[in-house]
Amino acid sequence: MSDSTYIGKYGSLRAMSTSLLGPQFYEQASGKQPEEILKMLSETRYRKELDELSQLYQMPDLFEAVINSTLARSIREAFSAMPPLAQPFITAYISKWDIENIKVILSSKVMGYEIKDTENLMIAAKNPIGILAGSISHSEYSSMLAQKVVNYLAKFRYGTVMMSKIDDYVREGTLSSMFAELDNNYYSELKAMFRFYKGDEGNVYEYIIDMIDSANVLNAAKASLSDMHDMQEYMIKGGNIAYAQIMEAINGKASPAVMRLAMENSQECISKHIKSGNLYALEASLKRSMYSRSMPSFIASSASLSYIMSYILRLEAERDMLMALLLKGYYGINADFAMYTIESKAIKNGS
Repeated sequence: MSDSTYIGKYGSLRAMSTSLLGPQFYEQASGKQPEEILKMLSETRYRKELDELSQLYQMPDLFEAVINSTLARSIREAFSAMPPLAQPFITAYISKWDIENIKVILSSKVMGYEIKDTENLMIAAKNPIGILAGSISHSEYSSMLAQKVVNYLAKFRYGTVMMSKIDDYVREGTLSSMFAELDNNYYSELKAMFRFYKGDEGNVYEYIIDMIDSANVLNAAKASLSDMHDMQEYMIKGGNIAYAQIMEAINGKASPAVMRLAMENSQECISKHIKSGNLYALEASLKRSMYSRSMPSFIASSASLSYIMSYILRLEAERDMLMALLLKGYYGINADFAMYTIESKAIKNGS
């Protein structure tokens, strides 16, 4: 891919980056109530979603719906500003939000909730399936059984992936096998869509591997808290850290590879979070580690896929930071997400 392919698009993304919230916003927002933070957000690019959704939701659902919908819009806008040859990989990457939405939809259906009860959790609230995949209307959703939701999703490829595990759901009444199949397919597609265009994208591939390893560690930690003893069949394929190493880390004997992943020089870097029952902190630690390792090289890569990824990650980090403020201010939960971005000078606006 030649530099000329990127040059105009790269400039568009740099211009978009000036609308990201800067360190000063978070410093001012720290310690404020979520309602006060929403008022601050009304003076930023979040104003559009706040105006649209304020009549549909009450706090705290309004806060979550606004930041989720803004993330979806921002990603769509960024996607339209990307060079065509980069779009297949970025499409594969951002489909993770479609998958998260599908998990919310199916879980809600199985638990008997209406879509209106959980749509604030989705990216975006007004588009229940996801950023690029289309939507299920409220009336369609209300009349669907879980199996029919899966059939409906076949038009977006996701349903076809899950159909191989539909018998497990019918037999056991659990969605875990279908969700694991979605996750495995996601990372398989992500690796398949990766291409070297300029020759400096190796850091993006390394980030994919870190994503897989982090997801496996987090899933194993969740399983440990739920007393699930055999997680091997749910492991995502393609990572660098073996199942045996992850299980050793769960039991307080993390290998150097796991300690590197968590950026902690302690064999209890994973098990301490399980003992405390605070998986928010573990998730934040893993994200912070990936972010701090990858972002400097992503941003330093001019006019490339790496820089595009840096912008997408900054959008996601912004959502995480705002979510951390909501969790702390409304529920008293210290999610600690904000730390992994605020502490890095590399992501200041306009960098």
